[in-house]
Amino acid sequence: MKKKRRDLKSLFKYIYLKLLRFKDSPEKIALSFSIGVFIGIFPTFGIGGILVILISYIFKLNYIAGLLGTFIMNYVTSPFFWALSYFVGEFIVSGKLEWKGFERSSLKGFAISYLIGNLFVSTVFSIISYFVVKNMIIAYRKRKKRGRQTPSSF
Repeated sequence: MKKKRRDLKSLFKYIYLKLLRFKDSPEKIALSFSIGVFIGIFPTFGIGGILVILISYIFKLNYIAGLLGTFIMNYVTSPFFWALSYFVGEFIVSGKLEWKGFERSSLKGFAISYLIGNLFVSTVFSIISYFVVKNMIIAYRKRKKRGRQTPSSF
């Protein structure tokens, strides 16, 4: 368990440092990352990376930042997003939060609740990630610029 936690921490550190060092505008990096987050959370059944690259190519975005965004969905966070998507969708569809369990006849209802909830959750996390990444890059670049400035001579 410790190794998995360390691997996950290393992954997040890598993503953080990589995002900060891109040369594109903060808005472009944040948009690319947030699209990756959306695609990462939304069920794309294994073609998320291809979709990110395709969308990045079409809209001239940073595909690496987009691919990094897809890492939001991983072996640790997947159960959280699956459950959250179902419960949010169930609330949107029926107006109440309850676990109905699985029955063959209710699979269609489960799928509808899950997809509606997942669309909502993907959108919300994508929007949040845009502003977090954009502000993080702006703050980093300001600190970096301040550190490079030398005191003016008299």
